[in-house]
Amino acid sequence: MQRKDPFIPGEYYHIYNRGIDKRIIFKSLNDYRRFMMLLYVANSDEPIRLDNLLNILKKSYKEILECDKGKPLVSIGAWCLMANHFHILLKEETESGISQFMKKLGTGYSMFFNIKYHRTGGLFGGPFKSKHIKDDNYLKHLFGYIHLNPLDLEFSGWENLIYKQNSKSWKSFLEKYTYSSYQDYVGKERPEGNIINKHVFPKYFLKVKDFSNFIDDYLSFDL
Repeated sequence: MQRKDPFIPGEYYHIYNRGIDKRIIFKSLNDYRRFMMLLYVANSDEPIRLDNLLNILKKSYKEILECDKGKPLVSIGAWCLMANHFHILLKEETESGISQFMKKLGTGYSMFFNIKYHRTGGLFGGPFKSKHIKDDNYLKHLFGYIHLNPLDLEFSGWENLIYKQNSKSWKSFLEKYTYSSYQDYVGKERPEGNIINKHVFPKYFLKVKDFSNFIDDYLSFDL
């Protein structure tokens, strides 16, 4: 089924989806890792053939996130995985790039999940959702919105709390949460850093301090 508003190369989009009936789609560390590997491997104009996939999966997790692949379909600026949903901020690089990338990502992960947990049927609650980002302020806002999603896991109702009284514990938690690109913006070197491409996004955060100050302002509701 063709989308009502086709994606445009060079434009930014917020992509998101959740499990069918809001069910859990990541049950273990290996589930998260498989999705993160696919965020990297599926982002290629080369098809994922079964023989290639089997060879890739023989590699270590680190090796997979450092392996050579074809030309990227999209550039990812931020991402976050939660137990029952995910968010991806990206830029379409080639014609139909987002559609191809999300098809490979969704199909690949659904097949893995269904085989592992002996289930059939759709894993996600319908086709992925998308929002075309046309405003620079909103684009920057999404770097906060996406990266702060995990706070809901540990600090229920955090939006109604006073940041200055909770800043240390909040930021400490976010810095330890490995299932998002937050760590890649606070200076941590890790294989997952290869998933994102900061260079094609506006230069909001030239230094780690820039991102840290942005998060402080966002959590203080000063933006």
